[in-house]
Amino acid sequence: MRSTASSLNDVERFRMILRALINGERIDVDQGIIRLAGLNKVLLHVLRVVDYRGELRWRQEDGLRRIINVVSEIEDALDGIEHAFIKLIKPVVYVPADVDVLVERDQVLLAVAKLTRLGYRLLLYEPYTITLVKDGINVDLYVHPSAANLTYARGEEFLRLRTRGEYHGIEVNTIDRHAEVALTILHAIYKEGILTLNDAMTIMTWLSNDAVKLCEQLRCRNAMELALSVILSSITGSLVLPYKLSLGIWAVNLLARVLGRREYVPSLMQGIRRIWDSRSITQFTNRVMRISY
Repeated sequence: MRSTASSLNDVERFRMILRALINGERIDVDQGIIRLAGLNKVLLHVLRVVDYRGELRWRQEDGLRRIINVVSEIEDALDGIEHAFIKLIKPVVYVPADVDVLVERDQVLLAVAKLTRLGYRLLLYEPYTITLVKDGINVDLYVHPSAANLTYARGEEFLRLRTRGEYHGIEVNTIDRHAEVALTILHAIYKEGILTLNDAMTIMTWLSNDAVKLCEQLRCRNAMELALSVILSSITGSLVLPYKLSLGIWAVNLLARVLGRREYVPSLMQGIRRIWDSRSITQFTNRVMRISY
């Protein structure tokens, strides 16, 4: 039975989106559901479930095709380089805002050289992240997953867990599903300070004993428990995703993470150096104002 979306509040719309994602239920959509699905990075999945016909669907499909082409090009270019696509393969269909690739530290400059020969332009060079762009799509090459130059995980910890996966018909280097769960938690809690329904579906669908053990090994069990409590509250109707951590809780969590392991501490100086530059101030302002990412 199709559900009516008109005159609903966000709690009711969120539960309709959940039913579409989990049960494949054909729901009616209104602008509120489109907005909420977009904020939660599950819009294309919902549009496919309801067989939505219109320009919005075609724009989403075109955006996905462009990402697929970029992923295919990068995978070919990085042949022979230790790398893994991260935050890409998910249990939901969506259009990533950019393409993230974890690259072995000693090979990251070689990766940059290979991509620039294909027309990618250097946009940003930071200690642990290099951003390139081509045809309006950003590609982030990570040595270590980091936020504001503060590392919250070591790249080698996830490169050791790389495997071969399929991304819309393309075979690529990626990371194991249990590693993707752990990285999703780390990224949501320590970098973005926001948990989306895309994140929640990844955690709920792929959570396993191996994922729990990996979180314990990476000393992020508290972050896992926080993410799971937020997800449970969204399922029971207590809150609607995306859920944004308060700025204070996010900052305390990130600093505790960085200071909690000595291998992360050197990145603290990188973060301190950036406190007063204009880009950092802009990023901080955006972080305060945004409700998703």
